[in-house]
Amino acid sequence: MEDELILRQQAVEQYLKGIAVSDIAQKLGRSRQWVHKWITRYGQGGLDTWYLSKSTAPKQTHNKISPKVEELVINVRKTLAGRRYSQTGALSIMYEIKRLGLKPPSIPTINRILKRNNLINTSIVKQKKGIKYPNYFTLVQQMDLVGPRYLSGGSRFYFQNIIDIENHHVGVYPIKDKSSQTIAQRLAQFWTIYGIPDYLQMDNELSFRGSNRYPRSFGIVIRLALSQGVTPIFIPPSEPWRNGVIEKFNSNLAKYFFSAQMFTSYEDLEKKTLEFADFHNQNHRYSIQGGKTPNQIKSISEEYKLGHINMKDPISMVDGSVIFIRFIRSDRKLSILQTSFIVKKELIYTYVIAEIVVDQHVLLVKQDCYIHHVFPFVMPVD
Repeated sequence: MEDELILRQQAVEQYLKGIAVSDIAQKLGRSRQWVHKWITRYGQGGLDTWYLSKSTAPKQTHNKISPKVEELVINVRKTLAGRRYSQTGALSIMYEIKRLGLKPPSIPTINRILKRNNLINTSIVKQKKGIKYPNYFTLVQQMDLVGPRYLSGGSRFYFQNIIDIENHHVGVYPIKDKSSQTIAQRLAQFWTIYGIPDYLQMDNELSFRGSNRYPRSFGIVIRLALSQGVTPIFIPPSEPWRNGVIEKFNSNLAKYFFSAQMFTSYEDLEKKTLEFADFHNQNHRYSIQGGKTPNQIKSISEEYKLGHINMKDPISMVDGSVIFIRFIRSDRKLSILQTSFIVKKELIYTYVIAEIVVDQHVLLVKQDCYIHHVFPFVMPVD
């Protein structure tokens, strides 16, 4: 760049000595237009820096964010961050500015302000690219366990979280152990208050399935679901992002609730957990829902709420299905409940639905609604 500045000055010096423009251009290895440009720039006068390049940026930036708007967004974000359980994303900031009676900037503008001030936390979600995943189920609730966590003094507990993926209504339950009986009781509690889905999606936690000693004898969680006409779905092992809605909520629970306060006792934890769940359902907004909160979206009707059920009584196996979504690798093995099956070559490197039809004692291997295999799958009789 320094050589370029010297050439500009030499071009004008030679012009002032009476040398022709064409000769200057040939000598300096530049075009005649280039020489005329810098002669004109010199002739405009007024500055000793005529040979320096001028900025090519627009003279006016029409979408420049005003300092007042930027300050407003930052201050509202700080206010929300200091308010227990509140979200701090662009959508929540926009609605808070509206609540204050002010006109908010657009969501992209708020995001630009947050990014410029390092106020955005980003996370990367793993996906298997280019491989079709069977994700077409409707009226689904996702359930997950978080923990163990510890109270001061060393008392251990877990969070059992349930969320309706249609409207993000949640139930959050601290539990002292993760036995199948405890988990089933909290699940029944959620269904009594909120309602029963068509599908209950979970990871492969042993407490959800049953027993490794008797792998084909389903535990109380699956039995409770089947007794209410709910189809359990188990996502592929080691792919927690397939339960993405509940995983995202788990992160928010840690961020907005557990890391933000101390608990004096297990009873205090239970009380504050209920407060957080109520606050979430009433106030947390989701862009996928048009900015509405879970309580603003119609919930499951009263007729689909669970009636009284005695969880101490045994729950018999009834008709229904249990679904396992599995990825088939090059060995063609489909592993379900400690039993392996060999499937067709054409299913290699694809996801399949392995559906156990309880009353028929068969395992259906399906893909795109087409049944590729029917395997016998004998199960214990009550």
